[in-house]
Amino acid sequence: MDATLLFWTGAFANMALVLGLAIAGVRRRRKGDVPGHARCMLAAAALVGLFLLSYGLKLAYLGPEALSTWSPTAVSVLRLHELCVATMLLGGGAAALRARRLRRTRNATHDPSDPPAPGSVARWHRRAGWAAVVGAGLGFTTAGLVLAGMYQRAGLI
Repeated sequence: MDATLLFWTGAFANMALVLGLAIAGVRRRRKGDVPGHARCMLAAAALVGLFLLSYGLKLAYLGPEALSTWSPTAVSVLRLHELCVATMLLGGGAAALRARRLRRTRNATHDPSDPPAPGSVARWHRRAGWAAVVGAGLGFTTAGLVLAGMYQRAGLI
């Protein structure tokens, strides 16, 4: 297994952790555990940040993928994966921005003396968060397809 394939195998494991934390965060919020929700989502965001940093290093040291050796179908799956990841990043970023405005409201603190959150902020946070979670789920699925193609081209499966 070469270094590039090892990198993408690790990235796939990282994506699994990101998705797992996002799902755990949604479940915690449904149970009313806002601090647990925030911890899960911040941990997922940190893993995404670490991946982006490692991807920059991968490009610098190992270079980009040789897409000319990929089939048109494999390239299309990669482009779909990139679209899913972009959805995850944009949704997560939008949800994080809205979360900052929700921090000191009774939606987050459950303290009746705190002001209620504006409905539009809470709705946008939820919608953007769901877009991020769906993007992560589809991104994980398509990453598995991309990685399987890489393993196949390397003669490992």
